Amino acid sequence: MKKPGILFLFLLLIISCDNNTMNERSPTEIPMEEDMVVSSNIDIEKPKIPAERKIIWRANLEFQVKDVDKSTKEISNICSKYEAFISHMDMTSTNYEISNQITIRVNNEYFNKLINDIKGTSTFIRKVEISSNDVTEEFIDIESRLKTKKEVRERYIDILRNRAGEIKDVIAAEDAIRKITEEIEAKEGRLRYLQDIVSQSTIVLGIYQKVDYKSEPETYEKGFFTKAKESLETGWDIITGFFLLLLKIWPILLIVVIILIWRRKWFKKKIRK
Repeated sequence: MKKPGILFLFLLLIISCDNNTMNERSPTEIPMEEDMVVSSNIDIEKPKIPAERKIIWRANLEFQVKDVDKSTKEISNICSKYEAFISHMDMTSTNYEISNQITIRVNNEYFNKLINDIKGTSTFIRKVEISSNDVTEEFIDIESRLKTKKEVRERYIDILRNRAGEIKDVIAAEDAIRKITEEIEAKEGRLRYLQDIVSQSTIVLGIYQKVDYKSEPETYEKGFFTKAKESLETGWDIITGFFLLLLKIWPILLIVVIILIWRRKWFKKKIRK
């Protein structure tokens, strides 16, 4: 009878030891499980990678040519070849140089080809500068803000249609819609501008031609008879102008004459008395 009791006590001792062991391990095991559960519920948003980067390309070229007029025509023909267009042109000349500043807009796919062909018309290249500006981030930011603002505007419109009760609520909703619409239009304008300058590259081209030095022409001095003729014409203009002035103020002159005649008669009568 004692052996079964002793065996039962021994089993209870083993069970209690196992429980203590589990309790000692639990503080380190439970947090690990919690961490795993929390991390599995977190939605980590990956950065959006644009399918096509938005880059503004710009080139500044300056080179010498044999004949500015001829080279300008050649450059115009090259632009037509690559579906480009000249947006600005400014030709100037000095005593020693003739130059032409040309601004060209071209599709990005023909940017390098157009530059290479234009360089072929030069005799000496002074400067070639090519720069790029990546506006992809600004592009994405504007599109995201536009989407958000349009959603907010729709909410205000919904409030105005269905929920606005008092007049002050209606006025507040209309004012909010107006402000958000102005912001949307400004963002859309900026987006259109970026789309335009991204879709086409800009080439600022300066070509120049060296010429033999030419002195400034002497100042022309008028002769005596020319001056005399001009003086007579000026005098005649003064006379005709004076008579025209008299014709304009004839009522005033008539009143003055009448006053003078009356005054003279009045003095004569006074003297006789």
